[in-house]
Amino acid sequence: MRSSIFSSEPLRDIPQTRWTAVMVLAVMVCVSVVGAWEMYWRSEWFVPSYRNSDGLWALTRDRIDDEGGRGVAIVGSSRVLFDVNLESWREVTGTLPIQLALEGTNPRPYLTHIAQETTFSGLVVVGVTEGLFLSPSIGLRGSVVNAYRNRTPADRMSQWLSMHTVEPYVAFYDFDIALFAIVRRQPFWPARSGMTPELPVVRKLANSRVTRQTDMWNKVSDNPDYREVTRGIWLAFLNAPRPAPPPPEVQERHISSLLAEVTADVQAIRARGGDVVFVRAPSSGPFREAETKGFPRELLWDRLLAATGAVGVHFEDHADLQDFELPEWSHIRADQTDRFTRALLRHLRDAQEAGGRARAELR
Repeated sequence: MRSSIFSSEPLRDIPQTRWTAVMVLAVMVCVSVVGAWEMYWRSEWFVPSYRNSDGLWALTRDRIDDEGGRGVAIVGSSRVLFDVNLESWREVTGTLPIQLALEGTNPRPYLTHIAQETTFSGLVVVGVTEGLFLSPSIGLRGSVVNAYRNRTPADRMSQWLSMHTVEPYVAFYDFDIALFAIVRRQPFWPARSGMTPELPVVRKLANSRVTRQTDMWNKVSDNPDYREVTRGIWLAFLNAPRPAPPPPEVQERHISSLLAEVTADVQAIRARGGDVVFVRAPSSGPFREAETKGFPRELLWDRLLAATGAVGVHFEDHADLQDFELPEWSHIRADQTDRFTRALLRHLRDAQEAGGRARAELR
């Protein structure tokens, strides 16, 4: 019977076809479709860049071990990720920083990681964004340390292939325009009465290089319509309903515990010959208004420096750290980060020398 799986008769007739021609046609269609997709996204300002993935973070973290635990490591949130120009830092000091900052993420667990799980004895630059620094959770990119610890040979090979065969060449290979990301942004279901609105997903803000040098995407800074999209997303976050703040005594216990943990990490790094400095990068507009109201300097910044005895550079204290354009109120546009980085280095160097703790990494 033809239906039997043991029959030697074919289940259907296979037509006589020029399979080589079919294959060539299929390849041509595939290349044409992919090429058209690539051209479309390039017309939308996308360019090839490296994906800011857990795998790239892990490769960057490897530099701590590969370089003998010296040099400069940066932990923090998106402001020191976007605002510090690694190439400018290297031009001034001869050292390329190990960029470990992560967007939307509390840097304290990563300071602890360096203090407790490495032999790093260089200079750790910690970016402070008060709302994230005070958060009891890790935040958006909390998976990267576990991804680093649990890497398999397959993970390493996948990262290598992605970095060397796709990322430098293909513009549409971007998290923001992955198929399901695009689908999630579509207004398929209208808002209904009584329905709690979801916060919007943060859109693409930057392009990354293989060193994790991260530059604000020029569409954010130069395209007024897209800039308003990004600002609208930040306003949605800033205006979202929040639970009532805890009683003062609960907040005080949390901050005291936090300061004790950070101080212990700073002391562990100093015991190996290293040091830690803190940086408060610029913000403006509604962001700055909300941060000034919710996180005055005496709540965290002043106490952080006092508890750790560390040097801190706050943009409000220096005129040359304030004259920058922040298109969406939170990050410096890419073509101004060179000037910011050079000014920041001067203030870090001066403050360290004034405190009698000059560092070779800043010379």
